[in-house]
Amino acid sequence: MRVKERILGVLNINSRDVQHEFDLRDLRLLSILADQAAVALANLELEQKMHASYVGIVRTLSRAIDAKDSYTHEHGERSARYARLTAETMGIPESLIGFIEHAAMMHDIGKVGIPDALLHKPSRLTPEEFEVMKAHPRIGEKIISPIEFLAPVATMILTHHEHWDGTGYPEGLKGDETPLGSRIVAIIDAYDAMTSDRPYRKAMPAEAAWAELRKFAGTQFDPAVVDVFIRVLEKERAAGRKIVANEHPEH
Repeated sequence: MRVKERILGVLNINSRDVQHEFDLRDLRLLSILADQAAVALANLELEQKMHASYVGIVRTLSRAIDAKDSYTHEHGERSARYARLTAETMGIPESLIGFIEHAAMMHDIGKVGIPDALLHKPSRLTPEEFEVMKAHPRIGEKIISPIEFLAPVATMILTHHEHWDGTGYPEGLKGDETPLGSRIVAIIDAYDAMTSDRPYRKAMPAEAAWAELRKFAGTQFDPAVVDVFIRVLEKERAAGRKIVANEHPEH
């Protein structure tokens, strides 16, 4: 089994009939089969290499976020874990779950283009400053979009601040016009932000954050995803795992 000058393997063919002799026609058929098998193996190997590169890119970008803002890195790691758990609970195919997980990890990558003074401001942003901050989804999408096989992730990053009622940004998308992965990331992003200490406020208790998610279900958030996400958190808490940033797990 050969691809160009590279040998990928060997087919060993035997006949159950000891009297049978392979002829030239058999040899031609087997050569065709060997060529097809070689191409299939080469494609599988290429796919595995691309996946490894994909994971490496995600990790590199996560470290880039970490270098900009240590909170964002921890936020991204937690968001990725909750995104996977939520997507799995919703029965989303694994092929899409991977993209959602990585979008959750990298959704704030666009903040590398936001001034440090705004990221670390110890008080709430002014309306003018918030307009600057609102650029980070587009910046993130521009960073990721040149990587062709990360296209679904780039779209989720662009739209993770859209609202269910159409009042979000940057596109003003409404309902399921926003990709499901983006709607999952938006809820997890808001929850983790509420339950983490920030320069301008202390962390909110988990139950209070759940109440906020329910309050804005149907306006800011997809109500179906809110229900699933809260069930995930309840299950995590019942298992003794931490569900807020400043909480220590029981085991």
